[in-house]
Amino acid sequence: MDRSSSFFQGTELPRLLVLVAIAAFGWGAVWWYAHTPVPVAEPPLAAAANPPQVEPDQSPEFAAVTDRTPLSLTDNGAYSLLLDRARARTPNELASISRRDVILPHLWNDPARYRGIPIHLLGTALRVIRYPSKLSKTGWLYEASIITPETSRVPYICVFEDAPTGLPIGANVSERVVFNGYFLKIWRYQAGDAVRGAPLLVGRLGWSPSEPGPGTGDFTLKLSLIVVALFFVISFLRWGYQLSKLFISPTRRKEAAPQTPPAESIAPDALAAWLQSESQAAQESPAAEEPRPGEPDPAAES
Repeated sequence: MDRSSSFFQGTELPRLLVLVAIAAFGWGAVWWYAHTPVPVAEPPLAAAANPPQVEPDQSPEFAAVTDRTPLSLTDNGAYSLLLDRARARTPNELASISRRDVILPHLWNDPARYRGIPIHLLGTALRVIRYPSKLSKTGWLYEASIITPETSRVPYICVFEDAPTGLPIGANVSERVVFNGYFLKIWRYQAGDAVRGAPLLVGRLGWSPSEPGPGTGDFTLKLSLIVVALFFVISFLRWGYQLSKLFISPTRRKEAAPQTPPAESIAPDALAAWLQSESQAAQESPAAEEPRPGEPDPAAES
């Protein structure tokens, strides 16, 4: 292939490919960073004055509730009671009375003590489903499997009646949520081939669509955009300079080339002059004859 007839010569094509890769990766990284949701800021929990003691709920509806069992008709009274309590409070009111110092080990080791206690959770919903229920005034209940930093294998099973608009539903989601709800029991359920247990809570779930994390005024985002833009411009200019040689080099070669094309014939006088000059040059610098194969060397005989 004649390289002079190709649009790309030398390293122009690899440079272009590298430039495209840099642009795609850089702007992709900026887009991902700009659309990463901002983590919800939680007030730090620190030791201070002694918090109020947890007082078990003595409501008669909890008397028939047993832990580490599937849901049954005996749980419906307590289930309906907690739905009514969650429905009677606004999300902010429920959040204000929910305890942030109760975690999975408390519920797992002493479930009866914490039954009916409102608990605050901030975590990730990995599964959200809905199903019809006569206990709900809307006719539907939602169930979210939420994991928190202290546990990844044992999720909280959180039931709520009103779902935020736009909340993704499915068996494989990943949404940052906040949940404030009342603890009901340690629920035993079938998960694949294994029987597992998980805390079951009834309350309200908070969620909002993913917003761009840092705004356009964020310093880190601005700096990222500037660095990517400068890298792109420098690489583009370098590639453009290399590509410009493709158009400049043929012009220079054309100017350096002889203007008069070589003649296919030569005049007799010029030919005779050229032969005479060659003859004179040969006489002025005679070449020593080499002995032919099989003939004696005169210098060796003398």
